[in-house]
Amino acid sequence: MSHVRVPRYNALIRRGIDDRDLYRRALGQVREPGLQALLQENLHTLDALIADLQKQMHSSGHVPARHGTLAGALRSALAELTTGASANRDAAWIHCLARNECALLRRFEEQMAHASDESARVLSVQLSRLHGIHSDIHCLAGTTHG
Repeated sequence: MSHVRVPRYNALIRRGIDDRDLYRRALGQVREPGLQALLQENLHTLDALIADLQKQMHSSGHVPARHGTLAGALRSALAELTTGASANRDAAWIHCLARNECALLRRFEEQMAHASDESARVLSVQLSRLHGIHSDIHCLAGTTHG
């Protein structure tokens, strides 16, 4: 990871943190126990993804991002407001998470397209994790993509 593009990697970490925070909000709001379990599982996946990226950054001598973005915090607060007003809060959260998850997946795919071989290998592992989340959430949302 000696050829890490620090700003791009930190942008991925921040976006991952933003999405993880959104999942946490959703977990506190959804009612269906099966959905709660799935969101908890996806939260663990995002935690592992973020920790792995931070570890890679740290091991390459760079300072990894430790927090999300202001835009992500605003998106999350707005999502809580809009889903709370929905007649079917669980479905509203699923669709909100699906949209945000697609954006994170696209960011990873874009980063891989410009990454060195070493960075691409690291990102590939994370991308497979994101594809699992993508599949779960879009299956629930009844969509195939964002």
